[in-house]
Amino acid sequence: MQTEDGQYLARLEQALQPSAPIPPGDRWTAAPDLLLYLVEQIRSRRPALTVELGSGISTLWLATALRTYGIPGRLVSLEHDPDYHEQTTQELSRLGLGEFAEVRLAPLEQCDVQGETCSWYAESAWHDLSGCGLLFVDGPPGWTAPLARYPAVPLLADALAPGAVVLLDDYDRADEQAIAARWIQQHPTWSLERIAHRKGTAALHLPDTNPS
Repeated sequence: MQTEDGQYLARLEQALQPSAPIPPGDRWTAAPDLLLYLVEQIRSRRPALTVELGSGISTLWLATALRTYGIPGRLVSLEHDPDYHEQTTQELSRLGLGEFAEVRLAPLEQCDVQGETCSWYAESAWHDLSGCGLLFVDGPPGWTAPLARYPAVPLLADALAPGAVVLLDDYDRADEQAIAARWIQQHPTWSLERIAHRKGTAALHLPDTNPS
């Protein structure tokens, strides 16, 4: 497994040639196979806006991809933890990526999601988002609440552009499978694909046009 991770990281570095070394991350970080897939999504889709839930090593690679491929888009990452927010912001600055990505501090707060009380990122951090072509759901952490990542689609659906893709990490976990199933039930025109990454990834594809 470590050998495969190293191979994926080597491919990332060869493709993007970051201005300084990017740390390998830890067990909470998106696995290298998913990181490479995310970068390919950036390259092929060229989204005007990428939104990431939970910041970290993935933020650095996604921002590097925007720069390397000359994509006139931006990355907005929502982070509930002040320490991670500060760390990721400093790493973006170290790599000269500040103009490509923004990490917004978004404490978890109680909110209503279709009649359910949930804990999710503060609305003030995401209410202005629109035209999102790529949504990467890797937070909040699963320990914060049951189905902790479920609110992402109900609350951000209106911010998604036609033809967007939603990627959900850790799809091999029961909670994430339940979350994706609920999303598809609520949006029957979307399609669901399971990608055989190390921790499993769910890819939800939106139709190219909004339903009438």
